[in-house]
Amino acid sequence: MEGTYGILSLLPVFVVIVTAIITKRAVEPLILGTLVGYAIIAKEGFIVAYLDSLYTELGESAYYVVIFGLFGIFIHMLDKANAVSGFTRLGLKFANTKKKAGFLTWVMGIIFFLDNYFSVLAAGVSNRAIADKNKMSREMFAFSINSVACATCVLVPLSLWGVFMSGQVEMSLGLEAGEGLAEIIKALPFTLFAWVLLIFVLLYQFRIIKPFGNMKKSELRAEQEGMVLPPDLAAEHEEEEEKKPTSVWNFLIPMVCLIAVTLITQELMYGLIVGIVLCYILYIPQKLIKFGEAFDAIFRGFEEMFVVTAIVISAFVLQNCNDELGLAPYVVNSVVDIISGGSLPVIAFIIMMILGFVTGSFWGMAAVCFPIMLPLAESLDANLYVTIGAVIAGAAAGSSTCFFGDSVTLSCSISQIRNNDFLRTGLPMVVPPIIVTIILYLIFGFVL
Repeated sequence: MEGTYGILSLLPVFVVIVTAIITKRAVEPLILGTLVGYAIIAKEGFIVAYLDSLYTELGESAYYVVIFGLFGIFIHMLDKANAVSGFTRLGLKFANTKKKAGFLTWVMGIIFFLDNYFSVLAAGVSNRAIADKNKMSREMFAFSINSVACATCVLVPLSLWGVFMSGQVEMSLGLEAGEGLAEIIKALPFTLFAWVLLIFVLLYQFRIIKPFGNMKKSELRAEQEGMVLPPDLAAEHEEEEEKKPTSVWNFLIPMVCLIAVTLITQELMYGLIVGIVLCYILYIPQKLIKFGEAFDAIFRGFEEMFVVTAIVISAFVLQNCNDELGLAPYVVNSVVDIISGGSLPVIAFIIMMILGFVTGSFWGMAAVCFPIMLPLAESLDANLYVTIGAVIAGAAAGSSTCFFGDSVTLSCSISQIRNNDFLRTGLPMVVPPIIVTIILYLIFGFVL
């Protein structure tokens, strides 16, 4: 990373957050914040600098464009063929109350642990209609699937996050390839935010802790008025003419095969392609979808995920700008001199969470923090595994709170709400788990 610009490196992020709150939009604040950043870096040449970064990111982010497009195609095919209706009918036999619907959503998110995208897709698509029938607001639904996905994928070492974090630990501690996994497993009990968040989601769903603030208003709106969507979005997603329920196999076969192929190949793209192909094979002969409509789904899928893709790519461009400004080193170096062995885990968690929240780059910030925090833990005689757990937990906290991050964006897209609806309702719900986690890291840091 290049030299920092000091406190000025915080300005683009400040502009993004303030503008997003005022405008209730996501893409435009990201672009504005990035332009402000490049104005600091390149002065009058900021437009050219921004476009150069955008062009570079468009090339490097082609994978995400394809992945989100495939998500869109798969979801569009399931929706057009009413394929989820059979699973919904089956699920409603169990989830016949709001609390049970919340529990089912929680369980489904954990089952599909391989990747946070995957967890959000599977739990979101399979449970949205069940949540609607039980008058759960879409804001609560988005918060739940996003939180469970962000927590689960860091708690299961076999997830894509686990593989990445293992590599970071190996690099930071000078271990041999494959040895990092054992260290990650030892640190799992100390990945406290993920455990706490999973518990809090259940507490919220069972109303042991009642939703508060704007989330409470959203839940009351859904329960009392039957409006699961925000009022200004309800007209955009009017219920289509009631379709005849289809067999549960029309959902299970593509989804199970998608899971199997993804697990075998360790590549979500291959799983999505197989799932989409199976949709064509199943739905066209049954006349659940017309031949022409099936191939129109390719374009409609990409079209419906355009905003998601635009938000994520804009966030990546902002991340590039933050890297050039030296945001991460500035934040870390501002506190590193006042860290003690006992305070290291809580500070590592807070720094990682803040960097993840303001940049939307959870893996990138982990790559910044691991090489700093782990050697520091050894030199300060801090508990290494609590520190590893704190860095990973901070990544999960950043991922679950960043309203323009990929996980929140995908959760909002599947729930058919805006990112700013999550910012207004879901973000405050994460604050109590964060406070509990900070207290626990203070205790663990000084006791262990």
